[in-house]
Amino acid sequence: MRLTFYVTRWTPDRIGAFMAGVASVAEELGLPSPLPPSSLIGVEALYEPDVLVEVEATAVLD
Repeated sequence: MRLTFYVTRWTPDRIGAFMAGVASVAEELGLPSPLPPSSLIGVEALYEPDVLVEVEATAVLD
C-alpha cells in the first residue's frame, strides 16, 4: 500500500497539524499503523472549494 495526500494551502510549517489530523482519522479510514510509504503534494485547489485534502491509495491485492 502507498498513500498520496493532495493538500491545499500547503506550507511546510503545517506538517505537525497535518500529521495530527491524519492520526485522528486513521482508524476511521482504515489506515494501517504505522502509515505505509506516503507522499504529500501541495496543490492550488481540489475538485470542490471546501475540500482541503484528497487521499489516493494504491494497493496490490494477491
